[in-house]
Amino acid sequence: MQALTLVDMGFLYTETVASPKHVAGLQIFTAPKNYEGNFTRDLFDSLMSQDDIKKPFNLKLKKQLTGQYYWKEDDNIDLSYHVRFAMLPQPGNESQLLHFVEHQHETLLDRNRPLWEMILIDGLEDNKFAIYLKAHHAFTDGAKANQLLMSYLSQNTDAPMTAFWNIELEQKEKQLDSMLSSLTKTSKKLAGQVKSIPSLTKLTTKLLFQAANVYKADMPTPFMAPKTPFSVSPKRARRAAVSALSLTRVKRIGKMTGATINDVVVTICDMAIHNYLESKNFKLKKPLVAQMPMSLRDASDTVTNNQVAISLVELAYHGESPLERLMTIKDSCIKLKNETRLLTKEALTSYTMASQGLAVVSEFFNLDTVLPPMGNVLISNVPGPQHPLYMMGAKMEQCFPISVLPPGMSLNITLYSYNGLINVGLVSCRSALPDLADLADYINKAFIELENEVLKSASISVSEQIALLAITNANSDIKQESLAVIEQILADAQNTTDIETPPVTQQPRISRVDTPPTDIISTDTETKTVSASV
Repeated sequence: MQALTLVDMGFLYTETVASPKHVAGLQIFTAPKNYEGNFTRDLFDSLMSQDDIKKPFNLKLKKQLTGQYYWKEDDNIDLSYHVRFAMLPQPGNESQLLHFVEHQHETLLDRNRPLWEMILIDGLEDNKFAIYLKAHHAFTDGAKANQLLMSYLSQNTDAPMTAFWNIELEQKEKQLDSMLSSLTKTSKKLAGQVKSIPSLTKLTTKLLFQAANVYKADMPTPFMAPKTPFSVSPKRARRAAVSALSLTRVKRIGKMTGATINDVVVTICDMAIHNYLESKNFKLKKPLVAQMPMSLRDASDTVTNNQVAISLVELAYHGESPLERLMTIKDSCIKLKNETRLLTKEALTSYTMASQGLAVVSEFFNLDTVLPPMGNVLISNVPGPQHPLYMMGAKMEQCFPISVLPPGMSLNITLYSYNGLINVGLVSCRSALPDLADLADYINKAFIELENEVLKSASISVSEQIALLAITNANSDIKQESLAVIEQILADAQNTTDIETPPVTQQPRISRVDTPPTDIISTDTETKTVSASV
């Protein structure tokens, strides 16, 4: 038997009916054209025929008298319980799909069985079908769950389909240790914890001084975030909404501003939440605070436990322009990275357990109505494959993450990149955020608004460089530098359409340099929003 870590068990001990602790993915496929027969039925039959369930999908929980949980192999698994078929009513639109997913996502997994489920959903319009997969967070973190649950897909359209539970996954088996070996491992763990004490103590001191307004740390102090309508403990009913952003265009924004993809998407989420709150006449006096998971997993690690830390990032102030907001968040993320580099994995894990534990206590005693929230929203960004994937010839068009609500908060925004798109999955408590679809719309609008401002700023830079080139006494080095800047900006913006270009006054005539056309900077219409409307 394999013992669960303290982090893994934390998701079990803090789970309630109102706060399930599972993560999920919603995969949307297009069935092969001209398929003879019912494709989804044939796919379901193929899945059900593969009843040899291998590790880790044959593991279920066992609890000892001490309270310690272990994973134990289950030799009598009822596959028909874990894999089910559902049919949407006509017309089978995406709103109906999300309505179905909302109800599935608010249901607890059965702890007497392996902690995963899969539902094949037929009846979607446009020859599409969907698969909803969920697994308990005690089983694995989101990034590793993605790897496990995507393993049955292939880059080859003609490849045979093997169910993910039927694939022998490489696992580090935990052998029964001798007394000497056990003592050695325990000694190493204790040594790691001892080494983490100085850095953890230093961080705690910084945060306490920051709370007393006598010091400014590089990361926010927990429980100092502003209050919002969704800074409350969640109730059982859920809302789900999805959106999609062009990865190419997000990368372009990052490249033109010196920001990372994560900086850009967090800025878009921050803008969207601010705009949503303003539409509700809710004014923020302080920046929002986001919880952001950080993976602690080594690239070669195959263990399916949780290896993630949760850090806090202060976002931007009310009234900042989109570009100013991006620069503020970029600076906050850099400071956070610098602060976390000073901490060991053990220190980051201990910090996460302590802060999340306090949030659980606050939620349990309903203190969230009195105390400031730990954070306002959890924002997670998970990279995925950038090539199309198939299952029995059916192409996966999109994959949306449907995640978990942290204690004391009723909003989670998780992003997953796949095949040129950043798929955005939003989950909220239904009573705290009943109109989650509006927030999904604001994400799309924020993306376009940020992109427009960045590209307009680039257009102005082009005009300034052209004016500099027009100066007859400018030396050749300045001219060459200006040409390089212009070429880079135009190259970054060449694939966009339909953006309003700012007017250029009295554009000078210059020799040996072609004036760029006024419609060269634009934007396309690759953004899309789907939301549940019930």
